[in-house]
Order: sequence, then structure tokens, then C-alpha cells
Amino acid sequence: MESYEVVQSPIEARLASVFQEAKQTLFIAAPYIKTYGTEVVLRNTSARQLKVLTNLDLTNITSSGFDLEALLSLWTRFDVSVSSLGKLHAKVYVADRQVAFLTSANLTRGGLKENHEYGIILRDTRLISLILKDMEGYFGLGNIFDREQLTALTDDVAQIKQLQHSVESSAEFRELNRLLRQKGQTLQRKVLENRVSKRTINTIFAETIQYLLETRGPLSTSDLHPLIQDIHPDICDDTIDRVIHGQHFGKKWKHAVRNAQQSLKQNGVIELKEQRWHLAG
Repeated sequence: MESYEVVQSPIEARLASVFQEAKQTLFIAAPYIKTYGTEVVLRNTSARQLKVLTNLDLTNITSSGFDLEALLSLWTRFDVSVSSLGKLHAKVYVADRQVAFLTSANLTRGGLKENHEYGIILRDTRLISLILKDMEGYFGLGNIFDREQLTALTDDVAQIKQLQHSVESSAEFRELNRLLRQKGQTLQRKVLENRVSKRTINTIFAETIQYLLETRGPLSTSDLHPLIQDIHPDICDDTIDRVIHGQHFGKKWKHAVRNAQQSLKQNGVIELKEQRWHLAG
């Protein structure tokens, strides 16, 4: 077995396989934790000891990116220890001191399934020991919480979120939010204008198709579409149609992908065999 494995999105299946290798202990470092992520843990490991290093500062636990109830659900299956370290950004998952997954992915649906993440699985036990030593050091520096202490925080978190909702529902907030969206749309247009000032949509999609075929092997058009949209959500937005410098962004992106495919085919770069695109030669 190789001592390392590079993992591209989606991360979930490979992370689940790492969890499955944990028979005794599992170490998780992730600043954002949601129910989707904890369910992946609960479904995929028989380990009994679980250490979780996360970030339970006010901004995190009152945001949409963190679910305190999801963290508490881990006590239904595991002997859990939790430490909170401010400014934690590391995402590290270690099973039985035998395999480690270092990644950009948080323990959330976005991190495991939707975002364009990256990571590496290591099986070099010497390196894993060094990594775990560092993570244990971080853990020891943090604010240690038990189940009762975390449960006591849930009411306060719920009240703060309710107050946030009340503010966001006010007429003044709605008007400010409208102005914010308007400014954001203007900024987004400027960002997209920069994109097409250097390369055409056809070039962007053609390069992306080549990259995906090089890294993932032969793919059908239906395979390519979600992968391309994942890489370029700004120009593959199904909810809007923008025209900048004569080029379409948004709803017509699949038409542009088809044009890029045909251009690559005509230039002898790719070929279609049994409904799947291959790099020529």
C-alpha cells in the first residue's frame, strides 16, 4: 500500500474510509462541524475513543457554519473529549495512529460534498506520530469542555440566533441587505469582467475539460457538467443569465461547455468513445 494518497473533491467517500479504519481511537480537528459531518462519523467508525479539536468561540457557534447539537450527538456513541482552540484552521483526521487525512475540508456538507477541497492521506506512521503530537499539543492548549458544559451553552446559542433572526427580519435590515446585494452584484460583475478580459468562456471551459480528463480519466458529458460547475460556480450559475462583452455567463453555460468540447474535438485534443470523452492519443 502506498504511503500517501492525494484526494480531490468530493472528499466524503475517502474520509469515510479513513473513519472505518479507526477501531479504537479517532482524532478530529475541524473548526466547523455540522450534522452532515457528524453523521458521516457516526455511520463509519467503530472506534470508542473520540477526541475533537474545534473552535467554540462566539462567532463560530452562533454562525450557520457550526451546529452545537451535532457535536453533542457524538456522545451517543463515543467516549468524547472536546477542546476549543481560538483561530483553529487546521483540518486533520487521524485513525488509530495508523492513517491520517490532512485536508482543507471541514466536517460539514460543504467540506465533504459540495466545495472544491483537497487533501492527502498519509500512512507513514512516523509522520503520523509527529502530526498527532502537534494536534495533541493544540488540544492541550485549548479550552476543554465536557458534555454537560456544552449542553449548558445550547440555550444561550439558541437565544442569540433568535435575536439575530429578529434583527434580520426588521425593515431597516432588509433595506440595508437590499443595498448590500446590489453592491455585491456590481462587484461580481466587475470580477467576471476581469475573467473575460483575458480568456474567452470557450478557453476557460476547454482548459477545464482537459484538466478533468487528465486527472480523472474518461468522462461522459453528464459526468463533466457537475465537475465543471463545481470548479466554476461563478460562471455556471443556473439562476441568472449575464452577458459581458458579448459572452454569456450563467444559464447557458452547458451550451458553452458543448462548444468547448466540439472545439477540442475538432483540434484533435479529445475524442468521444462509447459516450465518454478521452484525451486523444
